[in-house]
Parts: sequence; structure tokens; C-alpha cells
Amino acid sequence: MILPILSLCRISLNKITLYLLTLSFSIISNFSFCHDNDRDVKNDWSYISSLPKWLLLTHHEEGFLSSGSSVSTNGFFLSLDGKKDPEKELEATVKAFLKNPDSQCRFPARKIWIKQVMPDIDLPKVNCPDYENYINKFRTDSISVIYASGYLGNPASMYGHVLLKFNGNNNRLLDNTFSYGAQVPNNENKIVYMYQGITGGYQGHFSNQKYHHQNLVYNESELRDLWEYKLNVSQDKIDFLLAHLWELENAHMDYYFFKQNCGYQLAKLLELILDRPLLVAEKSWVVPYDLIMMLNLGNKESSLIDDVIYHESRQEKLYKRFSQLNAREKSYLEKLITLPTEATLEEIRTLSEREAKRVIDVMYDYFAFIEVKNNGLNESETSKRDILLKERFRLPAGEVVWKEEKYTPPHHAQKTAMIQISPTFNSELGRSINLRFRASYYDFLNLNTGRVPFSELSLFDVNFLYSQTANSLSLRELRLFNIKSLNVSNTELEQDESFAWALSSGYKPSNLSCLDCSNLFMEGFLGKSLGLNEHSAVYAALAGELQLSDLTEAKAYIGPELGAVFNITPYWATSLKLGSHFKLNDMEQHKNYFQWEQRFLQSRDFDLRTSILYDEAFEYTIKFSIYW
Repeated sequence: MILPILSLCRISLNKITLYLLTLSFSIISNFSFCHDNDRDVKNDWSYISSLPKWLLLTHHEEGFLSSGSSVSTNGFFLSLDGKKDPEKELEATVKAFLKNPDSQCRFPARKIWIKQVMPDIDLPKVNCPDYENYINKFRTDSISVIYASGYLGNPASMYGHVLLKFNGNNNRLLDNTFSYGAQVPNNENKIVYMYQGITGGYQGHFSNQKYHHQNLVYNESELRDLWEYKLNVSQDKIDFLLAHLWELENAHMDYYFFKQNCGYQLAKLLELILDRPLLVAEKSWVVPYDLIMMLNLGNKESSLIDDVIYHESRQEKLYKRFSQLNAREKSYLEKLITLPTEATLEEIRTLSEREAKRVIDVMYDYFAFIEVKNNGLNESETSKRDILLKERFRLPAGEVVWKEEKYTPPHHAQKTAMIQISPTFNSELGRSINLRFRASYYDFLNLNTGRVPFSELSLFDVNFLYSQTANSLSLRELRLFNIKSLNVSNTELEQDESFAWALSSGYKPSNLSCLDCSNLFMEGFLGKSLGLNEHSAVYAALAGELQLSDLTEAKAYIGPELGAVFNITPYWATSLKLGSHFKLNDMEQHKNYFQWEQRFLQSRDFDLRTSILYDEAFEYTIKFSIYW
């Protein structure tokens, strides 16, 4: 009899507490104060619901035309109007915590925050065994942001990826990670994927996986380098972050490739605990690199980063070790790759013990690399690998000591958006001023540490020309996208080679001698490259271009192109290309073109360039670029 009475009393007390709380808030919100500073902010629904932490917890954002939460899952809200109204969601949350204490288990981060800003509210105690098990499983004393370098083989991966890792005390591969991505159907067509990703046709969510899965996907399968940025945060903040990730377990958001992507959502998540903006305010789009850049702003005293750790890809591991072999060892390695399987053992035993260990280690890395590249090894390669491994075990114990090379982290690369002003002289058109804007990302001459070597990747590159001679302003060029990859091999070994390629499309002049001769175009090339050293490469390719002046007239050109990129010093880099275009339906008609560009200075924020172009006219330009 006593237990029911106590239970009834507890319910009554909760109702009384809720009633008094609601009454006090109602009185305060309607009371007219003489001074804003006298306001008791702890009892103001409107004020508290507008605090940044609450807006981050409920993912409410102010949009250009409307505002609301980016979460599309109804179960994430306790108020029917919670998606649009953060104040009503706050009221509903407090009321639910008082009337239905089990709701605290669904929203532990909200509970932590509400107890901090409204300490007078006496929330009922409740046991949350599922949440406690989750916390005990995931709790750790440090977290890291992992940045995966770009991968030009997949449109979704060209700009890189970021994810969150909770660092354990034992095996790194068993650490827990949280990654935000789109939920894409299996075997989705790439064109459909790009359209849906750009227009918000997919739902995104945070998923949890062990780090060994991320290592397998990025380091091993896609041959991408991983950079680990260990954050300087307290235990309380880590626990608060875990609490909010629990709340997001079944929450979905619209995924947009150019903004609400992995970089954006992870930045918003970390803003909860780092108390500083992690999105570039001057940009309405987001690339994953921006988060890495923002985390590294400030001096050492205010730094959010404790340490930066490099996790090399399978390909980079091969390149690093191959570069440390001497000429004799490289020669034997190349011979072993082409030798018949049955001659492998006899050949390796002609080497000294030290040489054999080094060559076998690099051969193993080579087989691991081509196994990923070719989706498996053939019978001969498998047999040869097994023979070499058995020989390695036969040799005396002891590891080969490889030199650790120093790598520059990707946050030292140039920033991703650019505006450029260029005084120009054209041999046919006279003097002009070019104003150029590039939304993202980089070209051959940028400071590109941590990016795909000898590549270009840009979107929405627009160039306006003011002709001082004609006193007119015109749109000279708009490149919707530009992708180039020389695919330089660092070893020249069999199967460590790919085609150099390029693809670009947009709107540009048919040549440099005219103002009003711009056409829609698509151009590209396919060829081979050669690395002269770590910083320089040349290529030869078959280039083509399609020009559309209107829907009824098209011109197609094809011809050879030669090019080169030289990173001479950190302060000076240069690129050049020259070629000929022959008209496909009239091979007697052709034109030559030439481009030489140089970049000076070493800064993430600006550079100075010069260029000389030829395409029916010569053009000389000095370019001042600012990056952000």
C-alpha cells in the first residue's frame, strides 16, 4: 500500500514542478523590464532557445529564404513544431524530461546542456542501461579528425573526406569512428549519383565503424593517404560529443555535395565542443579541406591540434621504400617481376642477406599494391609472392630499417577559393583587365601538399574581361569543371602506370584574337607522363576539343599536345603546354597553341603569377591571386 502512495506522490510532485516552471516562465516572458541587463536569462525560453549550443544540438540554421533544422527525421523532435521552432522544441524537451523521465535516455546531450543552463530544474533521476553501455564502450580520453586525401577515380571522393576517430589505448585499428555520408543505393549510376548528390536527392547520416574498415577502404583499396589530427579537448567535451552522437543514431539529413557534406556536418558537430566557428564565413559552399584549415588557425597557445600523424597508403609505402633501394637492388627487383616463376628463387639467392631482405620487402609491397589495383593477383603473381615470403622466413630474423621521411601535412596547402586580378596585353585586342573567380580547388602551380601529385581539380572558374581599348565588359570564360591527372609513376615498374588524362567543359573564346567569339566547349586529352623527379613531370597526349556555337553547328578538333610541370623551389613553379589542333572534317585547317605560366611566392593566402599565351594572338598577363 505504501509503494503506490509514494509513486503517486512522485507523480504529483513532478506535475507541480512542471506547473510552477511553466507559470514562472510565462510571468517572466510577459513582464516588462526597465533594463535588458536585469533580465533573468535563466528563465527566458526565447533567449535560451537562441543560444548557439541549443541551435547546434537541434541542428537549427538560418537560411536565405527560411530557417529550420537540417534533420529530416521526425523522431528527432519532441514538439510537433520542433523542426521549425527551436523555442517550442526546448519547451517540449524540458516538459518531456519532467513528465516522461525515460525521454532523457533518448537525448542525453540535451539533458547535460539543460542542467548547465537551467540548474534550478530538478530533473527526475532515471536509469538508461543502453546509453550507459554505449558510453562504456565508446568512452576514451582523446579524439582525432581523420582527413583522407582526394581520389580522382570517383566523383564523390575527388575533394577528400573527413571523419571522427575515438582513440583507444590498445590497437589503433580497433578504434571507433563516426563518418557522415550519403545513403546511396548499391550500383547507383554515376551520372544519377552526381545529380542526386548535387540536388539533395540523398539522405545523409552518421555511421559508426571500426577504424580498420576506414583503413581498408582508404589506405588499402583506394590507395589514399590518411592524415590524423589529434584534437586538444577535455574529457567532459568528449563525453558531450558522444552523447550527441547517440542522439543522432537514427537521425537523417538531406545530403548536398557542395555544402551539407561530410566536412559541413563534422564541422557543426565539433563546434558543439570547440566553441569556435569551423566553417569559412565568406563561403556558401564547403569542401572537407576547409575543416582541416579552420582547425589549424591561430597560434600554438590557442591551437586545437595536439599532434598530426601520417598514415601512408599502400601505394605510398611502395614508393617510399622503392626510392631507398640502390641501383643494384632496383635492377634485381625489376628482373624478378618479369622472370618466370620457377626462376625466382634462384635469382633472389644471388643477393646478399641484406639485399635479399630489402628486395623481398619491396616486392611484397608491390604485390599488395597491384592486388588492390587489379582486384587480385593472377596465378603466376600469387606463386611468386609465396616463394618470396617463404624465402624471407628462411633468412635470419631481423627487420629491415627503412628511413622515415618527413611529410608536410595538407593544412599547409593553399586555400581552396580564389579571386584574381590580371592586367593583360593582347597583341590583337590591346590592354585589358581580367577579373577571375574560382570556387575551388587547385591547379598544377598551387601549393598542393597532401593533394594528388601533378593534378588539377577546379569547379566554377569564371573570368570577366574589361577591355580598355573597346571600353566594354564581357564574360570571357566559364569553366564548369576542369580535371587533369598526369598519373606519374614513381617507380616505372610494370603495372605501376596509368594514362595521363584531362577533361574540362564550359564556355570560352574559340581563340585569343576576338572578344565576341565564345562557344560552349568540351576538351580533354589522353596520353602518358614521365616523372623526371619528385617535383617535375612531362607528358605527351592526344588532345581533342568540341566547340558548339549553337545547337546546329559543331566543330571538332584533334591533335598532339606536349606539356610539363616543374616545381623548382617552394617559391617558384612553372608549367607549359604546346600543341596543334586539326579540324576533323578538314584536316588542312589547323591551329597551334601555347601556354607558359609561372607562380612566385610561398603563401597559403596569396601568390603572384605571370603567363604568356598564344592562340591566334599573343597574350601577356601578370596575375595577383588571393585565396581563402
